[in-house]
Amino acid sequence: MVEDDIVDELTRFGLSEKEALAYVAVLQNGSTTMRVVSEETDISKSYAYDIVGKLEDRDLIEIDDHVQPTQLRAIPPSEGIENLVSQLHSIETQLEDLFDSESYEQQKFSIIKSRRTILTQLVDLIDSATDEIVLALPASVLCRVEDSLRDAQERGVFCMLLVTEYDEEVEISDSIANVVQTWDAPAPVTLTIDRSDGIVSSADAVLNSNSDEYAIYHAEEQIVSSLFDSFIANYWLMGEQRHAAQKGSLPATFTSFRPAVFEAALYLTDEQPLTAEIEVRPTQSDDSFEIVEGTIVEVKQSIVRPFSNEFPTQESFVVETPDGTFTVGGAKAFIEDFEARNITLKREPDR
Repeated sequence: MVEDDIVDELTRFGLSEKEALAYVAVLQNGSTTMRVVSEETDISKSYAYDIVGKLEDRDLIEIDDHVQPTQLRAIPPSEGIENLVSQLHSIETQLEDLFDSESYEQQKFSIIKSRRTILTQLVDLIDSATDEIVLALPASVLCRVEDSLRDAQERGVFCMLLVTEYDEEVEISDSIANVVQTWDAPAPVTLTIDRSDGIVSSADAVLNSNSDEYAIYHAEEQIVSSLFDSFIANYWLMGEQRHAAQKGSLPATFTSFRPAVFEAALYLTDEQPLTAEIEVRPTQSDDSFEIVEGTIVEVKQSIVRPFSNEFPTQESFVVETPDGTFTVGGAKAFIEDFEARNITLKREPDR
């Protein structure tokens, strides 16, 4: 890193440019004097006294004025940077008191007006996903997010992708999503990640740089959930399936419900029975989760064809145990008997 870059980085820690220049001069000269610092930094000698005093206050250098001329010595950088970090931590509580959390919460909703910013935000959200991506967008802009989708697949992020091909047809790689569907009609650009963040806009907002349309970003769980439900009910069901990933190897543990439903659906479609070990609790309760084991005899879903749901957004297991049969849904399930947390799917032993 060149000297100018080091100075820039130090200013990000709160040093002024003159303080950063003086600190670098002391580091480079070892034990040095005020005159040398003044000459090398083009700072007047009187001002240099003030600057090095501030560096001493920050515990970055030591000043020995018991000798003539006064000697300036840098504290080892590992200690000096630690001192800076410690000073930042020391005011953390005061900063928290000043922090306007109400204003911050309002940033959970924002309007994005330019095409470039919308596309950038789509990429940034996809890059930040850890569990799940649900995306619908026009074919002609798929290239803008392909690399991010491919990276997400490599991270193990589950992805449902709807490409609307009314503007043009494109080659769609199998490596960018677990399930890909296409539709030859317009649909809103929709993105939800991890059930926590979402963006929705008209297609024109990402197709036309001169469009007056805009996107809306949400980071409110209930709104994002509604956005997903609308996407499934109104657009996903209309698509034609172009790709579905192959079954994964079992046993496998899932901390998110939808990928587990997808995997189970693939196995049951191939008439390969599954058993499951599931952490469950009664729906709409605060009871502790308990582990149950049973055979998955049916999957209700509209993720991958053939669909087996009874209503558009249904995702649930029908589980059979020696004590009876019950239904299991994901987090915040409301019509199933139980909601699930962690699910381990296993191949049923041959009989």
